[in-house]
Amino acid sequence: WNKNKESVLSMIKELFNEKNNHIYILQKNNNPIAYFAITYSKNGKTSYLDYFGIKKEYQRKGLSRVMMDHAIKIIQRNKCKLIELGVWGKNFPAIGLYTRYGFYVINISKNKYPNGDAKLFMRKDL
Repeated sequence: WNKNKESVLSMIKELFNEKNNHIYILQKNNNPIAYFAITYSKNGKTSYLDYFGIKKEYQRKGLSRVMMDHAIKIIQRNKCKLIELGVWGKNFPAIGLYTRYGFYVINISKNKYPNGDAKLFMRKDL
């Protein structure tokens, strides 16, 4: 992941401590190589796709499409009407992926990151 091991472990512990998170981990030879989490709103109409990540050595191999297809199928089975997510404003590959899947920007939060970068909030209607 593009983070140190301690921050990844902390993030994963946080994910598992949240009762509403549904966590999906893609493995190869019993080792995690990618993950994402889905959280559902209390009214069940909106889902939040979060923590969408792939280990660097497995990027650019089509896994993001496989994961996105799987996430959308799961969310549709739960009869949600919207998918929302947040993405770093300079993560152009992720923004491109989300746009190809029909996501559009609904809000931009400036200075969201320590270096002053923006965070884009995106939505997909189902």
